[in-house]
Amino acid sequence: MMKTFLLVITMWGQTAEGDWLYIGNQAVLNHEFTYEQCEKLAADESWTRWMDNEYYDVQFECHEKGTELK
Repeated sequence: MMKTFLLVITMWGQTAEGDWLYIGNQAVLNHEFTYEQCEKLAADESWTRWMDNEYYDVQFECHEKGTELK
């Protein structure tokens, strides 16, 4: 059986020490992809971003469907 993947978008904040910390917010695109399709969608080249606050960031990652998100 072929594995399917979901695109997960998570939010991160930078601490006073400069470390990145997951802040507890995420969104999951409810569409199944192959790993290659998901990675292409998650790639920086697929998005235009306006990041005005250097202390916050969003990450785009692919997770296998049915696995726990960390």
